Amino acid sequence: MKTLLKTRTLEVGPLPGVPKMGGGAPIRVAFLVFPNFQPLDLSGPWQAFTTANEELGYVRYELATFGPEATASTPDGGLRILVGHSLAESVKWQPHTLVVPGGEGVYAASEDLALLECLRAQDSTTERTCSVCTGAFLLAATGLLDSHRVTTHWRTAERLRREFPRLDVADEQIFCESGKFWTTAGVTAGIDLALVLVERDCGALIAQRVARRLVVYLRRTGDQRQYSQTLRLQDRAGAPFAKLIEEIEAQLSLRWTVDDMAALCHMSRRSFQRKFKESFGVGPSDVLKILRSEREQQLSKAGHLPKKELARMIGTTTGRPRVD
Repeated sequence: MKTLLKTRTLEVGPLPGVPKMGGGAPIRVAFLVFPNFQPLDLSGPWQAFTTANEELGYVRYELATFGPEATASTPDGGLRILVGHSLAESVKWQPHTLVVPGGEGVYAASEDLALLECLRAQDSTTERTCSVCTGAFLLAATGLLDSHRVTTHWRTAERLRREFPRLDVADEQIFCESGKFWTTAGVTAGIDLALVLVERDCGALIAQRVARRLVVYLRRTGDQRQYSQTLRLQDRAGAPFAKLIEEIEAQLSLRWTVDDMAALCHMSRRSFQRKFKESFGVGPSDVLKILRSEREQQLSKAGHLPKKELARMIGTTTGRPRVD
């Protein structure tokens, strides 16, 4: 069953029962929508801005959609939206903040010359230009991001770096701010970005209230890793090392000598050390250090544990020998 969703148009008025903001014009936020866009890249930030309006009690953000076609659907075709305005109309509206989502259709959109020219024209009036996930590819195609520090979803970071060598790609970050340009990692990182913008525009209290309304447990900072070191290690670990990484991660408090690891992998010590380094590029002690360091950071953020208890839980109590 196909779902039809009509978005708010450019001539957005006050929300029902909510007065206009007194003391300045609302911040106009325009969302680009193109065929085969990622719906959460649009709906996540949109809802954060809408919730900010509701918490404030007036329209701080006027939201609108624009695009090259009158309608746009998601890659599976199950969700189709009516696009508020054309490319030409969006330029005349002169948005304060521009948001470019990602999705499978971003690569085809990057070859649309009229769309690229529209984004360049908007750059002359926008105060903030943002991309979510692979939306960075579309902004990069305009040349606007040249020499800027940017990020995108970790799975496409290498492609972005390869296709646009003039960009400084920070593939581990949740979001990057470089001048007026904001780029974010994948999926829910668009909500993280919107919350940061709300905090800039409306203050920390409103941003916190929006986060609670959206049931966002933690507003992540821009320099937080979008992909944990533990998951990176698990991705790189083939048999029999995948099982080993899982075991170590589950029982970090154990001593974990190199002989213990070799035995778990049913290898001799010499063969284990050689193949382990071939797989990970570093030795067993380095991987153990990475796992313990990341667990320590997680536990430290979760609560106030005594240093001795924290050390016991992650296996870093004094007197423990190196594993290799």
